[in-house]
Amino acid sequence: MKFKFNEFNYALFLPIFLFYLLSVAVQYGAAVYDQIPVRGVVFKQIVFCLMSLGLLLVTQRVKTVVFLKYSPYFYGFSLVVMALLHRFYDPAMFQITGTKRWLRIGGFSFQPSELVKLTFILVIVYLTLIYEQNVKQRTVKSDLLYVGKILLVSVPTFLLMYMQKDFGTSLVFVICLGALFMIAGVHWKIMTTMTAILVILGAILIALVFTEYGHQILYRLNFKTYQLDRVRAWVDPFAYSQSIGYQQSQSLLSIGVGGFSGRSEAINPIYVPVRESDMVFTVIAETFGFLGSVSVLFLYFYLFYQIIYSAIETNNKGNVYFAIVFVFGLLFQVFENIGAAIGLLPLTGIPLPFLSQGGTSLLVIGCGLGIILGFKKYE
Repeated sequence: MKFKFNEFNYALFLPIFLFYLLSVAVQYGAAVYDQIPVRGVVFKQIVFCLMSLGLLLVTQRVKTVVFLKYSPYFYGFSLVVMALLHRFYDPAMFQITGTKRWLRIGGFSFQPSELVKLTFILVIVYLTLIYEQNVKQRTVKSDLLYVGKILLVSVPTFLLMYMQKDFGTSLVFVICLGALFMIAGVHWKIMTTMTAILVILGAILIALVFTEYGHQILYRLNFKTYQLDRVRAWVDPFAYSQSIGYQQSQSLLSIGVGGFSGRSEAINPIYVPVRESDMVFTVIAETFGFLGSVSVLFLYFYLFYQIIYSAIETNNKGNVYFAIVFVFGLLFQVFENIGAAIGLLPLTGIPLPFLSQGGTSLLVIGCGLGIILGFKKYE
C-alpha cells in the first residue's frame, strides 16, 4: 500500500487554530479581570502559541513510526529531565507553590511532567504494539504479563510524581493507562480487578481526609495539608469561603454571575485567585455565560472527534492507540479543570488544555497534535 503524503488535515487543524486564538483571548480576559498589565501577558501567550504551532508543523512532517521506534529513548530522556528537579528546581516557583515542579531556562520556567505525558503515551503504545505482534494467542496470563510490563515501565513516572507531590498529574497517567488497556482489549478479569482496586483506594483516601487519624497516615504518605484542605473545601466550599474554600467559592460566584450570556455591566467582576491557570474557565463563564461555556466544550469535543476520526481513517493500529490515549489524557484534564471550577470535583491544579497559562503545556500539546496531523492515509 502507498501513503498519500501531500494531504493536510484541515478539518483537524481548524479547531486547533481556533484554540490558539481563544488561548490568547482568554489570557487577555484574565489579565483584565485581575487588573495586571495586559501587554506582557498577551505577548507571552502569543509567543508560546506561535512556538507550539511551529512544533506542530515540524512534528507533523515526521512519520509516526519514527516517534514510536525511538519512544524508549524519548521517555528515558524526559524522566532524566524530570529527575533534575530534585536539585535544579526553579526557586521562584518553589517560593510561590512550595513544590519542585519547574526548571528555569533563561527567562522561562519549564515543567518536565508535561513532556513526560507525551513520551509516556508514546512508549506504552510502542510496547503494546510489540506485545500484540509477538503474541499470537492472547490469554489471561499473557495479558497479565503485558500489564505487568507496562506498569513496571510506569513506576519511574509515578515515583517522580510522588516525590514532586503532584497527585493531580499522576491521575492523568492513570487515565492514559486505563484508556490503553481498554482499547488494547486487556482481559475483562484483569480490568475489573484493577478498577476495583482503584475505586477502593480512592474511597479509602477520601475517608482518611475527614479523620484526624487519617491525616497522620496521609502525612506519612507525603500528602500535604493544602491537598487535604482541597478535598474538604470541595465538599462544602461556602462553609470555608473565607479560608480553604475561598478559591472554589469565588469560582462558583464568578460562574454564577455569568448567567446565560455573560455578566451584566451592572455587576462588578468577581475576583478569583489563580484565574489565569487553575480557574481559567471562569473567564469564559463570567464573560460569555452558559452560551460561551457550552461553545468551548463543543469545540473541545469537536477536536477530540477529529483526532479519533483521523486516526481511524488511517486503518493503522498504532495511530488509533496513540490518538485515543492522547484524547483521554486531554479529556481528563478538561473534565478535572472545569469540574473543579464548577464544584463538581476537588481542585487539583491540572491545567485546562490550550487555555490555562503555561507554555510547557502548549508546547507539548503542539507536539502531540503534530504527530496526529502527520498520520498518513492509505490509498
